[in-house]
Formats: sequence, C-alpha cells, structure tokens
Amino acid sequence: MDKFKERFKQKNGQEVVIYAPYAYDAVMILVDAMKRANSSDPAKYLSFLKKTDYKGVIGETRFDSKGDVKDATLTLYTYADGKRDSVGVQH
Repeated sequence: MDKFKERFKQKNGQEVVIYAPYAYDAVMILVDAMKRANSSDPAKYLSFLKKTDYKGVIGETRFDSKGDVKDATLTLYTYADGKRDSVGVQH
C-alpha cells in the first residue's frame, strides 16, 4: 500500500483519498477477468471473476462460487472532533 500511496502522490500531487486503493484494485480485477475471457462482454468475463486470485494494493482478493468476495475485511471507524479512530477490524 505504501508504494501505491507514494506513486499516487507523485502523479496527482495530493494524498490518497480513502477509497482510491479499493477502486484501483476493483478496476484491475475487472481488466484481468476481461483479458482472461478475451472479451469486454460481461456475459463472457463474469465467470472468470470466480476464478480470480488477485494480489493488489489492498491485499489478496478472491471470490466464491456465488461471486462474493472471500475472506473480506471490514474496518469500522468512529469520528469525533474531526478525528477518525479505528473501532475494530472484522475478518
């Protein structure tokens, strides 16, 4: 993630916004599925998402047979006085 943050700041002149790494990996996962399917037609590439084992900025992403993310991590935050504090992480 640190390399991504550095490259993002160099390219854009600002810090990474909170969801940028997730959006980046989501796009890269779709592009990977399209390449493996040799098509940008969702009817053809969606089945390839189930076979995804992608190592990206946010970590490893895999999908189950229903197309849901396997081993997803959820981080909960609380905001007080303009500061964000982590409440906990659910795996």
